[in-house]
Amino acid sequence: MKRLVFLTFFAAVAIIAHGQYLSSSNLPIVIITTDNGASIPDEPKIGASMKILYVNDTTINYLSNQNDSLYLNYNGRIGIELRGSTSQNHNKKPYGFETRMADDVTNNNVSLMGLPAENDWVLNPMNDEPSYVRDNLSYILAGRLGHYAPRVKYCEVIVNGDYRGLYFLTEKIKIDAHRVNIVSMDSTDNANPDITGGYIFKADKLTGGDVPAWSTPAYDYWENVDYIYHEPKPEVITPAQGTYLQAYFNTMQAVIAAHDQDVSHGFPAYVDIPSFVDYMIMGELSSNVDIYQKSTFFHKDRGGKLRAGPVWDFNLAYGYDFGSVGRSGYDVLQLANGDNTGSDFWHQLYEDNFYRCYLMHRWEELTAPGAPLHYDSVIRVMDSLTAQISTAVSRDRVRWVRIYDYNDHLNTMKIWLQHRYTWLNHEWDLYRDCIPIESLPLVISMINYHPVSQLGFNADDLEFLCIVNNSDDTVNASGVYFRELGLSYTFPAGSLIPPHGEVFLAANAQALQQCYHKTAYGEFLRHLDNKSERLVLADAWGNIIDEVTYADTLPWPINADGHGDFLILLDPDLDNALPESWISADNFVGVPNRELSATLIVSPNPTTGIVRIESPEPMVSLTFTDAQGRTLTHIPANSDTPLTLDLTPYPAGVYFVTAAIRNGAKTTTKVVRQF
Repeated sequence: MKRLVFLTFFAAVAIIAHGQYLSSSNLPIVIITTDNGASIPDEPKIGASMKILYVNDTTINYLSNQNDSLYLNYNGRIGIELRGSTSQNHNKKPYGFETRMADDVTNNNVSLMGLPAENDWVLNPMNDEPSYVRDNLSYILAGRLGHYAPRVKYCEVIVNGDYRGLYFLTEKIKIDAHRVNIVSMDSTDNANPDITGGYIFKADKLTGGDVPAWSTPAYDYWENVDYIYHEPKPEVITPAQGTYLQAYFNTMQAVIAAHDQDVSHGFPAYVDIPSFVDYMIMGELSSNVDIYQKSTFFHKDRGGKLRAGPVWDFNLAYGYDFGSVGRSGYDVLQLANGDNTGSDFWHQLYEDNFYRCYLMHRWEELTAPGAPLHYDSVIRVMDSLTAQISTAVSRDRVRWVRIYDYNDHLNTMKIWLQHRYTWLNHEWDLYRDCIPIESLPLVISMINYHPVSQLGFNADDLEFLCIVNNSDDTVNASGVYFRELGLSYTFPAGSLIPPHGEVFLAANAQALQQCYHKTAYGEFLRHLDNKSERLVLADAWGNIIDEVTYADTLPWPINADGHGDFLILLDPDLDNALPESWISADNFVGVPNRELSATLIVSPNPTTGIVRIESPEPMVSLTFTDAQGRTLTHIPANSDTPLTLDLTPYPAGVYFVTAAIRNGAKTTTKVVRQF
């Protein structure tokens, strides 16, 4: 009797499987129990219960706490199945699961291990990956380049009482505000502009009865490239949507093949250059043997260009390839190595002189000291990950009889990276400085991100942006677009903005006219976030012209957050990334006249003390006020000569200089920033 009691207690606090003992971990512990102990099939998903022992990244997780809610990050129902294709041949299985409500049917969007809430998840066993870090390292680096990449949490997994070893939990690639932030389509989205997005599709091998949506020849490789719908799913995408997406893809291929660089109808009009450049850099830096033909994702938002990514599946990379020695060599380009080279357009892009110049510029930027892809930066991430999983790796290697020298493998991977950097730097050295990039003088100057409903229009309809040409020359804005997902607009061919002219972009042109008495230059698709959003205005090649990340919290003007005001940049010469450069107002009364302001020259601005004020028209007087409208000094002018103001006595901040013009017809205001 005593022996039986002892065994029952022991089973509650530890798992012994194939000689490996687990009672606690510095990583989360995932405990999955299928209904009636059923084996997990390929499909469909079966019901199971799941517990996750996890409080935070600094707390040790003990198996003995699995029935204490204080230590459980999740305790509920899931539907689970095997996933992958060749990876299912291993004894250590990959799993896909969805979190469910107690009814076993309804999706349950929850945060697991601190990741953003959702219901679709993947448990990756890292088979055929001796370092245990290749995928996670690559996803982290891609995220640091500014793109969405699946987030990862390492964990140790127990299924039906069997210790299954070290896995990582990661996000399944899907449409979601916290994942691929594009519009989710339905069966009614069959006409413009709704039919233009959003889509996720991929080039991949066919498994489980997959039928390709279309196929293309591969560059210098015998196997065709098969493309598969991801979202909308193959069984729900409508014929009209499939026809639109394939026609867009085919046109993109044609203009790339023709090396058509026109910003309005060439490949910059179809391809989001920054995402393709960064995707190619990630694939080539890692020498990922599958990067262009297997698990190769693309996405397209409503009204947006085609984007490469998110990145996925880097187990055969960084010099390791179980199938063929040398495929992941440090001295090959994956887009031209005669194996898994992907569709022709990848190689044709690389051969385009302008595109390749952007690739080389970006490589130089990303590999500079302190940048995300500098060798030292990459090694720091790698070392951090290996330190985090070191104990679990030891357990996993015993469980699955991995007998190679782990530390030697990591050192070999680091040496391989050194050789890879040397080879790529030499390969790409000839093209680094071949394009002079000049930014257009366009400034985001007004943002109405959280309006109040009025005159029969809902709040979303009343959103608008204003962009000002902050120069004395006419600007050709053809092809200029918003680069970040969340807002879609591209200036059409022939878009000319006059000197110091303003253009308004609206969610609803009629609403802008009736409620604000402004004429919309164009309508954008999707909507501004009511809390915070990064707006990036870029030229057709993706070069950043201007960017603002507004917020609904102080020090940003909070009256613009659903109280009827909108954000107004005090002066286009100010740094619009700074909240103090903005005010809020509910109308355009008192907004500085840009054309008149342009005639008043204040220099230097910003200043550390004395400024010089000039005007092409004789000034009658100058008034100097602070941001609260208080007059600090008033100077009679009656002079055609420049005047000076000494700002030394005043603290750092934003001030206004207002000049009255002699003919009495004009007054003009200029903002001065004091450091």
